[in-house]
Amino acid sequence: MHLIKQLDKNLLNLAWSLWTELGVAGVKQKHQNVLILIEELVIFTSILIEVDPRLRDESLDWCSQFHHFISISRLKSLMKAFNELAKEPFSKYASSLNNISEAHWPVFIDFSPLKINLSRKSTLLPHASPALLNIRARSIFGTGARADLVTFFLVQPNTDFSIAEIAELGYSKRNLAEVLDDLHFGNLFERFMQGNQQRYRLNKNSPLFQMLKPIPKHAPPWHLIFKLLLLLRACIHRTEKYSESSKVVELRNWLKRNEQLLQKLELTPPLFQNNFAVYLENFSQWVLEWTDRFEQGQF
Repeated sequence: MHLIKQLDKNLLNLAWSLWTELGVAGVKQKHQNVLILIEELVIFTSILIEVDPRLRDESLDWCSQFHHFISISRLKSLMKAFNELAKEPFSKYASSLNNISEAHWPVFIDFSPLKINLSRKSTLLPHASPALLNIRARSIFGTGARADLVTFFLVQPNTDFSIAEIAELGYSKRNLAEVLDDLHFGNLFERFMQGNQQRYRLNKNSPLFQMLKPIPKHAPPWHLIFKLLLLLRACIHRTEKYSESSKVVELRNWLKRNEQLLQKLELTPPLFQNNFAVYLENFSQWVLEWTDRFEQGQF
C-alpha cells in the first residue's frame, strides 16, 4: 500500500477513536486513557473529511449538539498556529456547522455549507472515561481558561508552573494570570515565588477536584502532534509523483524545517542513505511506525 494511503488510514483511525471516545457513533476506541482536547481534534478532523465523508457527518453531528463545550477563542488561537494548513478546510467545516446548529464558529474563507447527513446518534457520557477530563472540567468551570488550566495542572507530572510555561494552552498570558489569581483567591491554586519568578501549584486536596476523576494516564501535546501530522501529510501528498531524487530532497528539507517539532515529540527520523530507494523505504516505515503508535493510543 502506498505511503499516503496507509498514512491516511492511520490518521483516520486516530480521529475516529478520539471522536468515538467523545460519544460519536463509531466502533474504534483506543484512547480511553488519553486526554482529548476538542479544539485540536476539530481542526485535525476538518482536513481529513475530504477522504472520509462519514467522519465529517458524525463529527459535525456531535459538534451540532455539544458545541457549547468548544472554546471559540481557543479555536481562533490554535488556527494561528495551523495557519494556511487548515484555513480553507476549517472554514468549510465551520460554515457547515454554523448552518446546522446555533454555533457561531469563525470562518476565515467564505464557503457554501456542505451537505451534511446527521445521524443524531452522538451522545456524551463524560463520567465514563478518563479521556473526557477536559469536558468534565468545562461543565463545572465553564468553557475557557479556568477549565483548561485545571485540566493542565491535573494531568502534568510536574507540580508547579509559571505563566510562561503554560502559555501553550492557547490563551494570552494576561488572561492566564488573571484566571490563576482568581483560582488562587478561591484556594484552588497555591501561588509562590521561586527566585524572581511567580509560580502556581494546584491544590489537589480540594474536594472539588474529586468530582473530575478519573484522570487520564496520558496527556499528549495534541497541538504539536496534529500540526506535525498535517504538515507531514501535506508534504507526502505534494511529492507523491516526484522522482526518487526530488522526493528525497523535499523530505529532507521538510525534516530540517520541522527539526524542533520532531525533537519536542522525541521522534528521530532515519539516517540518510545515498541509496534513495532504501532511504525512502526506511522513511516510510518510520512514519507508519509512530503514526500507528499514536493511532493505537500508545504514548
